Amino acid sequence: MMSMMTIASLLSAALLLLVPGILTEKSSFELVVVNSISNAPNKTYSIDVVFRGILIGAMRRLQETNAGFNFTYTEDPNYGPFLVSVNGVAGNNTENTFWELLVQTGGNGTTITPNVGIGCYIPERNDRIILRFTVFIPGSHSVSGNSSNPGNLTAGKSSRLNSIELVVVNNISNATNKTYSTDIAFRGILIGAMRRLQTNAGFNFTYTEDLNYGPFLVSVNGVAGNNTENTFWELLVQTGGNGTTIAPDVGIGCYIPEQNDRIILKFTMFTASLQSASGS
Repeated sequence: MMSMMTIASLLSAALLLLVPGILTEKSSFELVVVNSISNAPNKTYSIDVVFRGILIGAMRRLQETNAGFNFTYTEDPNYGPFLVSVNGVAGNNTENTFWELLVQTGGNGTTITPNVGIGCYIPERNDRIILRFTVFIPGSHSVSGNSSNPGNLTAGKSSRLNSIELVVVNNISNATNKTYSTDIAFRGILIGAMRRLQTNAGFNFTYTEDLNYGPFLVSVNGVAGNNTENTFWELLVQTGGNGTTIAPDVGIGCYIPEQNDRIILKFTMFTASLQSASGS
């Protein structure tokens, strides 16, 4: 069985383990529900998140343990989870209302609008998460995965596609690399481009959805990771097509490729050197 430190290291490097979600370290933070339209009293909840866990996982845990809090969301294939309703109040496209995600860092620090939504934001200890029901004003909101209609927030750019290259590398069998060309929606997540590419008969993949960490890559082109053999699929990115190769600190469900990125899915074995390379 891999140690806690080993798994934490891999989570930071690529979030691609086969058996995620076993870490028990948690961070506490505050979640505030604000309705800026009806001016209803704010609702404040205490919430916790597992080590490097995503916000939606903590919200699911809160929903299970607190009858006073509930939420719904929709899963967009290109952008991931979009918040639809909180405590029975839903966004409305006709009225341009939606739930905005804000974060007051460190509990009383600067308030920011993350460039990702509830499915990818990773809260830090003592963050103050604010879910604010408000009216969409064109030009005032960035693409952040907060709307029930992602088309509203992309300012008409949701149909724009960027080209990326995806390379499948098997470090263990030394099989010939497979290279694919695919495209990705404006600020879309990698898994969306991989789903689009899967319509190509030469490429397929499977993944599992962890409640705390999101999608974990299990297999590519029929080759699956194996815990007994310590094999897994590692996500690497060669930026700009021929730039520096990095190991993103998020996985396929949250990484947002840039134009001409070269995405590398490498089948490899966990080693002590890989742990050192992760920066953990």
